[in-house]
Amino acid sequence: MKKIIVKLSLIISLVLLIWPSLSYAQLANLKNATPDLLQRGTIYDIVGTFIQILLGFIGVLFIVLVIYGGFSWMTAGGDSSKVQKAKDTIIKATIGLVIILASYAIVYTLTSQLLGET
Repeated sequence: MKKIIVKLSLIISLVLLIWPSLSYAQLANLKNATPDLLQRGTIYDIVGTFIQILLGFIGVLFIVLVIYGGFSWMTAGGDSSKVQKAKDTIIKATIGLVIILASYAIVYTLTSQLLGET
């Protein structure tokens, strides 16, 4: 039963991730063959857009891991090893998010200083 719930939640998460892309694809103008990402111009804009998309996926992954850890904790039934595993999942997800955001902040600060932007 637990495997079914986990698989169902993963499927629902993937559908929710893909749904905006499908909606946007219906609204896209197909007259211009060049993708919107390449029409932006400089390589900095393209890399910046890629990093924003990547950070969005990392945020969704963090939320999914925290929900999974919370669900595991709530369904542990008093088993201390399951509770500890759920706590570890939540703590490791939080540490991973902090590391990713700190590295992004450091790189953003360095590149803005090097490029002279404020």
